[in-house]
Amino acid sequence: MRPDGPRDPVSGPDSGPEPPYPVRLSGPVIKGFGRGSKELGIPTANIPADGLAAYPDLEVGVYYGVVALDPAKFQYPSSSSSSSTAGGAILPAVLSIGYNPFYKNNTKSIEIHIMPPLSSPSPTAEGAGAAGQVKFHKLPDFYGTQLKLLILGYIRPEYDYVSLEALVEDIRVDCEVARRSLQRKAYECYIGGDEEECEDKMDKLRQHLSLRRRSSSSPNFPSTTTDWRKDERDVSPRRLYVTSDTHDFDPSIIARFQGEGFEVEYLPFPGGGEDDERDRKDLENLLHEREDDLEPGERYAVVAYQRPAFLLLASHHHSTTATNPLPRMCALVTYYPREPFDTCTGDADADQDSEFPPCLLPPSTTSTSTSSCYSSLSLLPIQIHLAGHQNPSFWDDYSAHPSKKRHRCHLFFYPESEPGFAEHLSPTYDRLSSRLAWSRALDCLKRGFGWPGGAWKTPDVEMIWEEYWRNLLDADRHRHTAEGHAAKTMKMMIGSDDPKSLDRQIDETPLVNCVPTMVGGSDEQSISTFYAQAFFPTGPPSQHIRLLSRTVGPDRIVDEILLAFRHTEEIPWLLPRVPPTDRDVKIVLVMTASFRAGKLSRQNIYWDQASVLVQIGLLDPALVPGCFRATGKTREGREDVEILPVVGSEGVERVLNG
Repeated sequence: MRPDGPRDPVSGPDSGPEPPYPVRLSGPVIKGFGRGSKELGIPTANIPADGLAAYPDLEVGVYYGVVALDPAKFQYPSSSSSSSTAGGAILPAVLSIGYNPFYKNNTKSIEIHIMPPLSSPSPTAEGAGAAGQVKFHKLPDFYGTQLKLLILGYIRPEYDYVSLEALVEDIRVDCEVARRSLQRKAYECYIGGDEEECEDKMDKLRQHLSLRRRSSSSPNFPSTTTDWRKDERDVSPRRLYVTSDTHDFDPSIIARFQGEGFEVEYLPFPGGGEDDERDRKDLENLLHEREDDLEPGERYAVVAYQRPAFLLLASHHHSTTATNPLPRMCALVTYYPREPFDTCTGDADADQDSEFPPCLLPPSTTSTSTSSCYSSLSLLPIQIHLAGHQNPSFWDDYSAHPSKKRHRCHLFFYPESEPGFAEHLSPTYDRLSSRLAWSRALDCLKRGFGWPGGAWKTPDVEMIWEEYWRNLLDADRHRHTAEGHAAKTMKMMIGSDDPKSLDRQIDETPLVNCVPTMVGGSDEQSISTFYAQAFFPTGPPSQHIRLLSRTVGPDRIVDEILLAFRHTEEIPWLLPRVPPTDRDVKIVLVMTASFRAGKLSRQNIYWDQASVLVQIGLLDPALVPGCFRATGKTREGREDVEILPVVGSEGVERVLNG
């Protein structure tokens, strides 16, 4: 409950905002709970809460700042009394970030009340309205308009209230505190003062923010000792809708998405099949129904297969509009969109009466994919995964009209595969193409929800991988407990939990494979034996590993590792059944690890085995087998081999010194 006592008239230091302020947030104005105007009489503009992931120390509460609305869609009724820039009118604002204890929301939201210019009379000042009535500033509706928010200070925490009237009165006071705080001289530059002075202050504040520093002397910024960030309420649902033209869908794919932290619902959409435009609108309406059930700030992604994939791409490629038909969608992944007609084959006799726009072909289809680099602009990422014989339909020629599009397409080609390659139950299922497409799709979906920022139910893959290595290194220090450490490693592998657990429902078997020697395992017993008896730290005590590089993706890690040792013992995984030679060896290992549902699923280890054999004396580059027979000549016209094309530690030295 709100504590008793008078409120401070202003908030924040008189000298101007101190780190971590100002905080920048932006997004389209979305539909909120509908209570602001109806129940409270306080109009609010809600924007998606995804941007808060960049500010983990920003606590729930009430703040003040300034806003600017996209002038192309909204013009303030009277620009003479408000400051303006190239981005339109700048207006004072008070906002709440949190869950609103009075209404007991389950999802964090950003609710902004835009106030009139500071030069205008305040409608929330005491005595401004009729007796017993408070009127708040109201603007015409502007849903979908891009809003930029600059938070300049903190006012108070969130409270619960004994009555609706008490809540409204506290918000009225918040408005007045915000107005008085912004009217101080040090804050003028943010709402219409000297622009050069403002930019100078902003540059200094950005330097503070880049160092991740925050003021410890400001009494108005709350402590970070509270554990609200650990509360599961702060993990916003990552809603994912999967749709195809069949009544049932592959349960292992659903389980795989759930294992990555998504809340998944399958939407079967066979469609009527006779009127393509009607089917397209029906599918849009189906998703709009799901949008209506979302909390303020929530977003969703869609993975579509076959005909629904085609229809959703058609919705996003209408050349007559510059807006996204589904504004709360944050990512769209489509697999082998099935076209109901032949407008995209380049055939001159294609149906010219179709309501769908003509398709554009990419500049080249010889590569396996387009770039998968995602723009930092606020564009909807769309992926299109095409099987070998499919034409590259609905290519988004973004560079030709960047101002008209609110999405960016990424095409990926799988020339060896047929439609259905990504579905485990399909007769055309292709394991290799499916794995590649999964990794790309997961990257798109997670980035749509703000990854690598934000809190996720599934642990980060690098955290799992670091735990894996800590376990191995601990086993090196306590070799007498190797079986215990092997058991710990097995618990990190997919399929190690209860048979009813989620990762058991995923069509994935664990694999550990040392590629040059084929030592490893593909079931619980063989993998456990590998870690207990064959793999590091088994072998010479002199073994030393050093990480050279690491590449991290949403579902995999690639490590480049230097391994150095004196060959004083057999090394079962590297040199099986080879006795010690007492020689020094240096090699570079490439280790790839794939993850599913927060578990390690596949691990492949590569190295130059010829280099190892050269270094221990088992392979002499000058000894060419006498049975070698050439079937042609080299570019130099030779038919014999003077020396084998292998090297010893020199290749490693070039890696280290290159």
